[in-house]
Amino acid sequence: MKHIRAIDSEWVEGRGYRKAKLLDSSPLPAEVSRVQEVRFSKGATVPPHYHRVQTEIFYALSAGSITIDGREVRMGRGDMVVCEPGERHGMPLVEEDFAFLVIKIDYRDDDTVWS
Repeated sequence: MKHIRAIDSEWVEGRGYRKAKLLDSSPLPAEVSRVQEVRFSKGATVPPHYHRVQTEIFYALSAGSITIDGREVRMGRGDMVVCEPGERHGMPLVEEDFAFLVIKIDYRDDDTVWS
């Protein structure tokens, strides 16, 4: 698991824009399988699960937390977390409405193992 905090990113000024490099190549492949927005409501739960093959990159659209391999990872808006195959993740209790983009690498319909 990698946690990339937006607050730690170095911003570079361009002509009419600012940019911050968040990820460079690894673990990004030449092709991404799927990008989806996921929203969670306060009080919801997501059971622990893992993926045999796919890597998921979570990009926080708002502040919230996710548990990965028993460790709570608090994400600020703009933070990213890279969840590798085999890393058990879920949300025991969503404390506030929360949303993130999920970039799925090597996605397969039958790849989720609920535990």
